[in-house]
Amino acid sequence: MRRTALAFVVVVVVLVGWSASTAIAKPTLSPGDRAAINRTLDVFVPAAIGRRHSERAWPLATAAMRAGSDRASWAQGTLPVTPFPVIGTSFHGWTVDHVAKNRADIVLLVHLRKGAPLGAVSVNFAMRKVAGRWLVDSAVPAATFAPAGSDSKVLAQPDFAPQAGQAFSKTGRISAKWVLIIPGILLGLIVLTPIAVLGAHRLGDRRGRRERREEDRRRVFRNLPDRPN
Repeated sequence: MRRTALAFVVVVVVLVGWSASTAIAKPTLSPGDRAAINRTLDVFVPAAIGRRHSERAWPLATAAMRAGSDRASWAQGTLPVTPFPVIGTSFHGWTVDHVAKNRADIVLLVHLRKGAPLGAVSVNFAMRKVAGRWLVDSAVPAATFAPAGSDSKVLAQPDFAPQAGQAFSKTGRISAKWVLIIPGILLGLIVLTPIAVLGAHRLGDRRGRRERREEDRRRVFRNLPDRPN
């Protein structure tokens, strides 16, 4: 029984360690893929989000994103992207959220024109690699940030979790406190899981000993000779 418990603990520790390394490790893209995504965003962001010559975003969107529309409607500004008065011509400061085969989910913080009611917007981009080209599959605002000098707090979009915006810092990166919380939870699992397993086995052993003692007492009474009348 002890060997079984020890083997179980070892397996749990290995799995938790693997999960921790997977959660902490940052997903990566090749330099070529990053450069290709940069080129796409440099055209797509001002065209689709900024609505400056929005027809230029049409060839940079996937078929799924263009479904139900045409180039003419995109040229008129009717496209499935929330408009904001973005500034800048280079949009390379994005961070990677998830990478899979021919897919990358990234987060980009875009800054808005001076005088706008907002200072910046964090946008989640789903990128797809189609026929060797990185295209935009969706662009969804994740959180809005007040202008510099304003006392207003970060505001998340209504269809996001109430605390979603707090995970982002003003640089668009995941806040340091969230990076610390995940390893803390995993460390707690490593420490508490063996204790819980050993405690359960000890309770089982005690229960088994009590049952055996009770059975021995019953057996003794059954074997006593009958008293004479």
